[in-house]
Amino acid sequence: MKSDLQTRYQALLLAARNLFALTNLDDLLDNILRHSRQMMNAEACSLYLPDAETRELIIYSARGQEDRDFHTVRIPWDKGIAGTVFTTREMIRIDDAQNDDRVFKPVAGKGGFVNRAMVTIPLLDGEQALGVLQAINPVDGGIFDEHDVEIFEGLASLVTSALLRLEAQKAAVEEAKFQQELELAHEIQQSFLPPSSVMTDHAEVRVQYQPARTVGGDFYASVELPGDRLLVAAGDVSGKGIPAALTTAQVTGEMNALSGYATGDLTEFVRKLNTSLCGKLAAGRFVATTFLLYDPHARTMETICAGQFSPWCLAQDGDWEEKQVPRSLPLGVFENFEYEATTFSCQPGEKWLMFSDGINEGRNNAEEEYGFERLQASLQPGSPAQVLEGAWLEWIRFVNTSDLHDDACLVLLTTHPPRSFEMLSDPGNCKSGRDFIEHWACAAGYSDLDRGQIVLAADEAFTNIIRHAYKNQKDQKIVISIDLEADAFRLSFRDFGPPLDVNCLKGRKLEDVKPGGLGLHLLEMIFERVEYICCEPGTELVLRKKLPLSTSAPLTPAGVK
Repeated sequence: MKSDLQTRYQALLLAARNLFALTNLDDLLDNILRHSRQMMNAEACSLYLPDAETRELIIYSARGQEDRDFHTVRIPWDKGIAGTVFTTREMIRIDDAQNDDRVFKPVAGKGGFVNRAMVTIPLLDGEQALGVLQAINPVDGGIFDEHDVEIFEGLASLVTSALLRLEAQKAAVEEAKFQQELELAHEIQQSFLPPSSVMTDHAEVRVQYQPARTVGGDFYASVELPGDRLLVAAGDVSGKGIPAALTTAQVTGEMNALSGYATGDLTEFVRKLNTSLCGKLAAGRFVATTFLLYDPHARTMETICAGQFSPWCLAQDGDWEEKQVPRSLPLGVFENFEYEATTFSCQPGEKWLMFSDGINEGRNNAEEEYGFERLQASLQPGSPAQVLEGAWLEWIRFVNTSDLHDDACLVLLTTHPPRSFEMLSDPGNCKSGRDFIEHWACAAGYSDLDRGQIVLAADEAFTNIIRHAYKNQKDQKIVISIDLEADAFRLSFRDFGPPLDVNCLKGRKLEDVKPGGLGLHLLEMIFERVEYICCEPGTELVLRKKLPLSTSAPLTPAGVK
């Protein structure tokens, strides 16, 4: 007896090594059933694994030398001995199975096999049963004794550990696959979104976006339409994860496809977009979107709120206000829905804000919502970059970004005057030129002090052109141009007077405090680079100043993805 027990314990150790070297369920089942028969010296052994969806136990059995049967046999997981052990999580030993009513007869007699004695043990992970292991009929015709049960419990512990390890490996593989799919969906989604900062000749768009997961259902779009018009949208696709992300790519792709021949108004564009999406979106999908269409020549802003919030607007020297726009159905619900745009007058220098519900519904650790009042309070004066960045940082400080319940998106559209301004050389026109330059200096993000210095230098440039190039004539043309380069603010003044001999330009010495003659020194103090370019006719004065440091995204020309 002792020698037999030693042999069986050695077999248990061998089983431990083998079971933990296996990497798939089929091989694991083969080894479990083979080792269990050998260690228990039994005619048959079975492993029962649960199917949670059907609430059944799947039976894997082995009899004789290499025979494996019942691979597809299932029983309710609360029936028979195995079902009782699975649900109660307690071992059962039976010495006379023929006369035990708990034995599940439809399976016990399958294939002519007669159950005489059996021991059934749960595979436990804490309080959870992972399955059941069962040995049937000792080959010597007797019953299973306490030594058999002890060995079987040891094997059950090994099998449980092996199943847990296999499940962990499977989960890790599935998680890695899911992450790959997420990254692919993220790449697809990003490829259809414009840059987070876009500059056109007449407007600037800046975006802050935070998906709740790797990919999100919120999206934004910036599309140039014929006639120098700019269409900006912020939307939220129903659902989450990969399906929502792919839908956002589909929506933005449709918008870009319609842009080339969108000569009509916003009403026509959105109706066409809705018709197209209704025929292509998966069943049950819809797209809540706010649209803004800016026409710099008509100086209008058309708006449609299709299931989203109305935009907020900040006029020059005004306060933020919510624009009253009728609510319409989200896109993709009814093909023939009659969307109608609301048109507002819009002047250069206005700011228009759109946001998704992830902003106002963002929660902190105390489960308080951010709300509209906090959002409005976060919108402080400044350049477009400063306004949006400040609002975003306030939101980030409030919410728990590690556990967002929804995607969040802020989109700021700022209307600009053209980057070229023409005026006559009348001193009375200087204020218009100063206002033009100050607007662009603010858009570039300069402080009040820097803006004041830039405008002061501009006054000197105006004065020099009027006095020296045009000899105080009041009807000559001056062209002011602005360009926001990669790292510099470029300001130029072009006159059309007689050629200028740049070698003759000489400012008064700084120690000479008499009035006049300090304009050139002032330009060189305020700007890092001062350059005079001879033209045909006239002269161009080019001033460059480094852009202020900012953590916001750099501006990208419209149309660049």
